[in-house]
Amino acid sequence: MRNIYGLILSGGSGTRLWPLSRENLPKQFIRLYGEKTLLQTTALRMINAVTLSSLRVISGAKWHDLVMSQAGEIFGEDNLPENFIIEEPFARGTAPAILLASEELRRQGAGDDDVMVIVPSDAFIRNVKAFTDALTLGIKAADDGYIATLGIAPVRPETGFGYIRQGCEIERGYYEAEAFVEKPDLRTAQGYLADGNYLWNGGIFIFTPKSLYRELERADPELFELAMRGDFRENFASVKNISFDNAVMEKAERVAVVPLFNSGWSDVGSWDALHDDVMECDENRNVISGNAVILEGHNCFVHSREKMTVLNMVNDIVVVDTPDALFVTRRGASQEVRKAVKYLKDNGIVKSV
Repeated sequence: MRNIYGLILSGGSGTRLWPLSRENLPKQFIRLYGEKTLLQTTALRMINAVTLSSLRVISGAKWHDLVMSQAGEIFGEDNLPENFIIEEPFARGTAPAILLASEELRRQGAGDDDVMVIVPSDAFIRNVKAFTDALTLGIKAADDGYIATLGIAPVRPETGFGYIRQGCEIERGYYEAEAFVEKPDLRTAQGYLADGNYLWNGGIFIFTPKSLYRELERADPELFELAMRGDFRENFASVKNISFDNAVMEKAERVAVVPLFNSGWSDVGSWDALHDDVMECDENRNVISGNAVILEGHNCFVHSREKMTVLNMVNDIVVVDTPDALFVTRRGASQEVRKAVKYLKDNGIVKSV
């Protein structure tokens, strides 16, 4: 009988939610909303599809204690499986991380026909049942020899995501993935939305090792050779930095996509996304997280946990206050935080952000 493994990718670090998210505390470990972190909500969501004994987190060594602590809070540390964390020696992109995890699971006894479900640690999904049902279809597609992915039904012409073009139905509920498309400009994204056959690429993959290595051999012979030697971890430093999309999905022949409808999915990739997709707005489309008041303002986002913050007669702005930094920008431009962070580092204003 085949097993189903859940693998949570949690090795990345980013600053798109700076100044709350930092290089030394990425967003997956932060309580952005509610009482649990993104990593914790992801792990709890995965337990609807896999057993706790088959759940793993792929992460860097620097996050080991934090991952164990946060997983222990929700499951009990004594209940976590042995080898719960698969540690990356270095950051090398999602393809090497996934191949490393596959090698580790095979060393732990996983077979060629077992199913591996790969999910990012930092996404928000409101409708957990829709996600679980889609995963079930993806697992069926993986059993049928496909590398499957979940494609999120778009709700707006988004230029910040890659897209998947959905083809003919293979079996009830899953379809051919005809193409993986890079992030489009606005006009192209509007065309994708109107077309109805384009889905957001959420970075969720489902496959058996047999299918993975079959497709990898054709798509990237060099990476395949390294993966099949049995010493992938030992040679990890020499592995190229490449995403799983670029290494495998864009060139694979048997790829299936399962549309994920009405899920309330968000990559939580900006303060705007947190405002628009995740948190509840009041009657003036304002969102307040923490200790703040908005007077005669509309469409604002405020995060202020340390001290009282008051916005008076202003519209369409983002305010994020932390003990050592205050970030203010207009709504719709919060993705530009990367430029601000780069400026701070390039000009020696801060050494680490």
